[in-house]
Amino acid sequence: MTNKITRREWLIGGTALAGGMVLAANAHAQSITIDGYVPTAANPIRMSSNENPYGINKKASIAMTNAHKYGGLYGGGGGQRPLTELIAGMENVPTENVMVAGGSGEILKTIALMVAMEGGKILAPNPTYDDTFMDYSNRRGIEKIWVPVAEDLSIDLDAMKAAYTDDVKIIYLCNPNNPIPTVMHGEKLKEFCKEMSQKCYVFVDEAYYEYVNDPNYQTMIPLITDYPNVVVTRTASKIHAFAGIRIGFGFGSTEMLGKIRSLMTGSINGPAMFGAIESYKDTDYQQFVLRKNAESLQILYDFFDKHGMRHIKSNANFTFFETGMDSKEVYDRIRKHGIAIGRPFPPKLDWMRISTARPEDTKFFTEAYEKEFFS
Repeated sequence: MTNKITRREWLIGGTALAGGMVLAANAHAQSITIDGYVPTAANPIRMSSNENPYGINKKASIAMTNAHKYGGLYGGGGGQRPLTELIAGMENVPTENVMVAGGSGEILKTIALMVAMEGGKILAPNPTYDDTFMDYSNRRGIEKIWVPVAEDLSIDLDAMKAAYTDDVKIIYLCNPNNPIPTVMHGEKLKEFCKEMSQKCYVFVDEAYYEYVNDPNYQTMIPLITDYPNVVVTRTASKIHAFAGIRIGFGFGSTEMLGKIRSLMTGSINGPAMFGAIESYKDTDYQQFVLRKNAESLQILYDFFDKHGMRHIKSNANFTFFETGMDSKEVYDRIRKHGIAIGRPFPPKLDWMRISTARPEDTKFFTEAYEKEFFS
């Protein structure tokens, strides 16, 4: 969001750690830093789902605990309006152009349902995030036009434009992409969205926005008021660690958000909204997570460079590296060491996605990988 943390701000002193410490003792994001935990194949360190290994911060946890007193009330005690106002203010858009949902996945699935009802195809890069929107669209029988990523594994907007056909209903772009944590150049993406939204819906999934460090990156949220076919989603599941709590956001024209709301069946968890308010305001905790994420990424980069392994410099809390063998074999062999890493992502079956864990756990991974594959 517009107050996102810069690299310099990551270095701000110890208040991030002191003021934003997580409830590690209750965490299920396993870590060798937790006393008594021993990684096993059945109970591994989780480096597979792009989760925040530090969990929700203390301020958010306290806010959610306090909000349980509203549990008997429909609407959860009135958290939706202040949360919407907070997010709208951070993005400098009217509140009517922001919607809150039970995770961005709820919005993604609803958009897929909308496309299925209106008819037409999905145009998307390959590979990209294939859960939620894509998985749900598969179940609705929506046809896809897949466009391979470029040689450097970035999304090729020129190729996307060339692949467009008149029966495309929506273009799906994950920015940063997933499983390949590259970003599209902001000005080029902006012009692409302006042009292609005259022809179809353009859906930009910005789930990893807070982690981006590429200066050429731009959010597409500023387009939504002037280009009604552009819709953007964000999530609290990543840097805010709300993956199991479920808060997400949609940004679009009032007409677009009205269409989405008319098809949604889920509701929003009341305590989660109060927790999200505190988490989005707690920039110290976000700085702490970003600093630890950068430390873990550097451990991975150093390891990959040591062994001459091709990899992607990340704009997220995961990276993508070339394995030189089938990714399923890598997954199985590393799992024996008590570490779970990414599943296969066709067609890049000799590449692997790995999420950042705590630096100590990331170091444990590199030691296990070296022992398994290079000793």
